[in-house]
Amino acid sequence: MYAKLRTKLNAGFITLADMRSAPISTTEGTYGSYLSTNDLKGLQNNSTPTVWNGEKYVPQWNNGWTWGNMTKWKPFYDIIASANLLYKQIDAVPAGVLSEAEIKRYKAEAVFMRNLCYFFLVRLYGDVPYNTDALTTNALPRTPMVKVLNNCIADLEAVKGDLPWTYANPSLVGVRAMRGGAIALLMHMHMWAAGFDSETNKPTYYAAVKRLGVEISSSTDYGLMTYTQEDSKRLFKGRTKESLFEIFQSFNNGESFSVYANLGYVLSHYPYLGQQTFTTSRGFYLKTWMDKIYSDGEPDARKELWFENRTVNNNTFQFKKFANVFVNGITVQNDDDLIIFRLSDAYLLAAEASAELGEDNEAKIYLNKVRNRANATPIGSTGEKLKEDIYHERVRELMGEGHYYYDLVRTKRICDPEYCLAPISVTSFNAGAWTWPIDESALIENPSMTLNNYWR
Repeated sequence: MYAKLRTKLNAGFITLADMRSAPISTTEGTYGSYLSTNDLKGLQNNSTPTVWNGEKYVPQWNNGWTWGNMTKWKPFYDIIASANLLYKQIDAVPAGVLSEAEIKRYKAEAVFMRNLCYFFLVRLYGDVPYNTDALTTNALPRTPMVKVLNNCIADLEAVKGDLPWTYANPSLVGVRAMRGGAIALLMHMHMWAAGFDSETNKPTYYAAVKRLGVEISSSTDYGLMTYTQEDSKRLFKGRTKESLFEIFQSFNNGESFSVYANLGYVLSHYPYLGQQTFTTSRGFYLKTWMDKIYSDGEPDARKELWFENRTVNNNTFQFKKFANVFVNGITVQNDDDLIIFRLSDAYLLAAEASAELGEDNEAKIYLNKVRNRANATPIGSTGEKLKEDIYHERVRELMGEGHYYYDLVRTKRICDPEYCLAPISVTSFNAGAWTWPIDESALIENPSMTLNNYWR
């Protein structure tokens, strides 16, 4: 299961969420402009090769970034099938081979993995087929997204206590399912459901996230790393006390993610990326947006730690957040793990849920834990301004980690020009403009299947 997930997330899956509808200007080909304006039809139909920095770049739907792979959901369903089979077959292991606690843990891992995949699926496509039966051969129709999420929430809540808070073996920390990762996934599923369910049901989701925030805060096995240069590198190398779930890689084991797995591929250049002749980045965050996110007049360790030439508005911009030592020191692949969930993310979800419940003081406790670690001025706002401050803190803290686009979508800020430079109209949003197309291969041997009509 883990290996299959690693393969699926290897090439641009995380990076994409920080490029779609994002204030990034790119000069390598045209894919950046298509993504920043949510023009997936243009991205798919573009057939004109472009030249950048003396190199020819073919269209990226089926080459390079291979954005077209985002439309194919079968790899996720293959993982779900493996998880369903593990859950069923673990009971067939001969008596005495595994302890009762080990059997429960393996089952809980299977449940975690299938629900993680369903979470990824609904964020990509909306309504999706839902199945937990290892033996089913039925062609299933798409289940409404909120129902899928509520099924997943109940499924994972029932077994999360069977997962360990952490592992004695440090090589397993974060890279195998832990209770903290399950809690983070539950928090995300509740918040996504709250974004799409009826107004009357929202407080129930927020209350659950608040409860989960208390639960994860009670564990002494997790904590925030310091934001020094050394600890920041350790954090994204992986397997730290801040990690809740991540995808492992090790160059020493012959493993390395695709160059597209890291946002630094677009936003960095030598000496953080590439050889000495690679002197400009492929893209940069727009100055107007960076000024809004990181004010020059406010202290924040992340500004110096993660950026160079932060507000130049050109390709000398450097994004250093994931700038660990690159493979052989000269290529474009580094040795960092892919962080899926970490503790600061969970704290900010708890802050957001508390603010939505009108519990501003509780929200600020979680919010300022994250800001204090960055030596940033504590937030003292209330009401709607506090909600805005929490949103912007998620943008600052989690930049490059695959949350930006999905936070825009679930909060509906993607429809607001105050937050999105190329906003989606409410009509288009409701018609599915926030989703990905579904590849027609999903129709094979499944007459019950429908595609996402907005992108057809």
